[in-house]
Amino acid sequence: MKRASQQEMEAMIASFKSSGLTQREFCLRENIKLPTFSYWYRKVGAGATPASSGFTEVTPSLPSSGLEVVYPNGVRVRGIQDLPLLQLLVKL
Repeated sequence: MKRASQQEMEAMIASFKSSGLTQREFCLRENIKLPTFSYWYRKVGAGATPASSGFTEVTPSLPSSGLEVVYPNGVRVRGIQDLPLLQLLVKL
């Protein structure tokens, strides 16, 4: 059996992604060893779609005037730039 090239595996992975099958079902249908396909899927398929870190970069459109703390009684403290001061105010 000849070894598949990276381009062939990329095409195979694209076919898998659109098939709606599990990796096991796809490998049975295409007569591919599951460990071989899984290796190429991690190498090629996962690289095609970067994993999300769960964080999104936020860039303010206006300059920041600091943070604001609002207490339950309605008192607001605005313009806080110092993180230790913010932590102290939150604990009050």
